[in-house]
Amino acid sequence: MTRIIYKNKLCKNFIMCSVQEGEDISPVRKEKIVEERTCMKCEKTAVLVTRVNDAFCRECFMVYVTHKFRAAIGKSKLIRDGESVLVGVSGGQASSCLLHLIQEGLSGRAHKKLRFKPGLVFIDEGATVGMSAEERLASCTQVLEVMEKTGFPCYLKALEQAMELDREGDTTRTQSSDCESDQQGRAPNTPSHPAHNLTKFHQYDKAEEQLKTLLNSLKSVTAKEDLIKSLRQKILLDLAHKEGYSKVMLGDCSTRLAVRLLTDISEGRGAHVAMDTAFADTRCSDITIVRPIRDFSSKEVAMYNILNNVPSVFIPTITTKAPDSVSIEHLTEKFVTGLQAEYPSTTSNIMRTGEKLHTEKKNASEKQCAICQGPLDTDVPLSSALSAVQFSQTVSRCSSVTLSLYSTDSEGCGGGDKSCQSKEEKQSECCGRGDGSCQSKGSKLTQDEVMATLCYACRLLIKDLDDVNKLPRHILNDISQRQRRVRMKTEIEEFLLNSAETT
Repeated sequence: MTRIIYKNKLCKNFIMCSVQEGEDISPVRKEKIVEERTCMKCEKTAVLVTRVNDAFCRECFMVYVTHKFRAAIGKSKLIRDGESVLVGVSGGQASSCLLHLIQEGLSGRAHKKLRFKPGLVFIDEGATVGMSAEERLASCTQVLEVMEKTGFPCYLKALEQAMELDREGDTTRTQSSDCESDQQGRAPNTPSHPAHNLTKFHQYDKAEEQLKTLLNSLKSVTAKEDLIKSLRQKILLDLAHKEGYSKVMLGDCSTRLAVRLLTDISEGRGAHVAMDTAFADTRCSDITIVRPIRDFSSKEVAMYNILNNVPSVFIPTITTKAPDSVSIEHLTEKFVTGLQAEYPSTTSNIMRTGEKLHTEKKNASEKQCAICQGPLDTDVPLSSALSAVQFSQTVSRCSSVTLSLYSTDSEGCGGGDKSCQSKEEKQSECCGRGDGSCQSKGSKLTQDEVMATLCYACRLLIKDLDDVNKLPRHILNDISQRQRRVRMKTEIEEFLLNSAETT
């Protein structure tokens, strides 16, 4: 029993009451009487309120949203006239809003038409939640119908296709040859038989099994979400590269980006925050990811879809109907949306803080993470927190080994003794040609070799993975090529000229 004392402001007396444990002790709020508001622009009757004092009628709200969308594209000056842009469509509220804004901007009734050429892509992630073939077929059909109504080029991809991409982005064709156009990811051009073509499209049994095995090997839902996001981005960039798109446009609103900013910091991706939340993500050298509705709140997106009857498709994810604490991102989302409901300027403050962050771009592929393609943040001196964590892990793994000297670059069991090598490391030795053309496919990568090419957050992602060779093919091929280059450089190091000698 807890005794709570409240002060009554009217009679200036003290009231003592008893509250049981677990009950809500906050006073009951009085319902606010909603008065009729007028539009802040034209003084007409308002139909919605975006923020505390921002009331709009329907016409002024459409002008406000359209101007904010077109201004984001115009100020950046990244998208040129006639440029091909690949638009990611997930079927959700934000991507449906983005698709409708693009349609309106390219229509004849637009005051100034948009001048880029859009193409639409949908990535089916039904394999991650165990959806049956019929359920995946139904969801893909619904999204395909929405995309085909626009008249833009449409593409379909399955997330498991990322497991069969090599380093250059080519998909190994292990399926039947009668569905070649669907394996390339292009949606069928004949809308009268979408179900027949989509049935062929989902014939990726081997890759689907590999994806499920990989996800089941990850213990935390946070790691699964990060991996799915990386695979999704790889498919988008690969399709854009093969089909000639120089930009990839995503429907990330400010609420989603605010959640991602705090999530990245919580997961140790502080070095990647500027890229993950900026208007333009330039981590890939030839393809830029743009977010034209990053200034839209989730409320503005929802109101725009309601006023324009924009259809959307609900597709479950791995956190659907899960508790709030199932992952870091899910818990952060509850925290941010809860604050946003009480304090409408929460997401805008978070986004303004994120805009001040900057990360130096590293063009060399060896200085980028093999999984997320972000800059490596593990090149730190010995007197750092990362080195201390690595040393603690080494001590716990090799407690029987005398650790007289520890080096973060040791290749053995982690104790600084390079003669202590596992059998897997000895099998992964180069074939001996020394020209970087080692093609020995029988060797497998060790966990230490994979860890050396990953950023801090991606190291946490796969630290509990029982076999790192379960990773997608393009990641393993990239790591193997880096290892061969390092060995080749070590062999010819004494014959190389440094910068001081050349000058």
